[in-house]
Amino acid sequence: MNNNTILTLQVLSSNTFTMDKLKNFLSGDKRKLERDIQRLISINKKAFDYLKIDARGQYDDSFNFSLCLRASEYSGVVPIRSAGTGLICGHLKVVGRYGEDIDGVLPLLKNEDFSPDFDNTMLIGPDVAVAPPKYIECAKYVDKYVRADRFHWQKFSNRKITQTKPRNTDWIMYSLKSYNPNDIFKYPNNVNELTTNHSEWAALKYVLSLAISELRASTTPKSLKSHYADIIRRLERVCYEDDLKITDHIDIHSSDPIIIKELKTSANLILKNTSDIRCAWKIDYSRFFECYVQHIFTQLAYKRGARVFNNPHFGISGKKPVWAIKYLEPDLVMIKDGDQVVIDAKYKSHMYNCDSNSTELHDVFRNDFHQVLAYSSFSSVQQKRTIIAYPYKEFKYYTTTVHSSLNECENKAFLIGLPISKAAIIDVVDSLDRMLYL
Repeated sequence: MNNNTILTLQVLSSNTFTMDKLKNFLSGDKRKLERDIQRLISINKKAFDYLKIDARGQYDDSFNFSLCLRASEYSGVVPIRSAGTGLICGHLKVVGRYGEDIDGVLPLLKNEDFSPDFDNTMLIGPDVAVAPPKYIECAKYVDKYVRADRFHWQKFSNRKITQTKPRNTDWIMYSLKSYNPNDIFKYPNNVNELTTNHSEWAALKYVLSLAISELRASTTPKSLKSHYADIIRRLERVCYEDDLKITDHIDIHSSDPIIIKELKTSANLILKNTSDIRCAWKIDYSRFFECYVQHIFTQLAYKRGARVFNNPHFGISGKKPVWAIKYLEPDLVMIKDGDQVVIDAKYKSHMYNCDSNSTELHDVFRNDFHQVLAYSSFSSVQQKRTIIAYPYKEFKYYTTTVHSSLNECENKAFLIGLPISKAAIIDVVDSLDRMLYL
């Protein structure tokens, strides 16, 4: 049986897999097709749940039974077990849906965290085709290393030096050498000193060498290579082989500075992925889009002299049931001279379905719209402004206004589509500037 069969699905979309596509995952008995697909769903429930995939069997118009999979916001890979044997015989791969230029945008989002999440209880084997994009974590590691290097992290380190007076002397070594009259006043002392060249930093430099190798690999996109070329040339000057400490894990201590903890966490992800053990992984594309939108509006705020607040918490106090939420958290709030704009990013296909009128689109948008209006309710101005951002192939927007029949308050809501591309950011910022400040 072919153990390299890959089923492909796009983020936030559904796909139907017929018997022909599933033949390597079934028993081969056409009379048991419905039973096999139901067992396929049952035996792979853990894998489907990991990527938040809704899996079900269904009949089409011709009464043919097939497997229907609906993806969530997660991209990634999970192993699929055969309904016939129970053994892993292939993989399900969920990919991005909207032509995201994640490789070009990634270097712009240096302080954000959307690393692949791994589950080592579900092995995927050595198939390179389903490996996570390792260069994402390596690029972030380089950024964190540059920040950590400026911190000049010092620790006490023990080293041996020869001195003319005894002090924490290695007497065994001294006795072996002191027979020579010329060495009688040469004491091999152990000295504890505060230094930046300690063993833990040497281990982090070793991981840096791994990250640099990955960023220079042929599988890394050219846009990412060119962005990090100058940084890598500068960092290579400190990566001497005799200064590196080869390791497969770096311990994180509670006393470590925050930037060092972040660097060590990233380092362990890279070290884990260099092993021969390959496992299921996923990336939250909704989080990626949220960070991208925050970056765009940060550029706009800089242009307009405004302030931005990413993911501010609006606390909820008072006596409430245990299932009640503790705070509201918009993705972004931009403020200038008392004027406030609330922005919420939604990694959904609404802008690609402007001419559709399904019940599902209507209900999902209603929830999105109510959510952003709730966030904007805390603005004290009468003329409020809100934005819901969706991915789209080009910049596009609609303007709607919510009027209150009880007072003179109104809320101008913009529905915008944003291309996820580094090359488009300048034009998008200019377009947003014209849209908001006409």
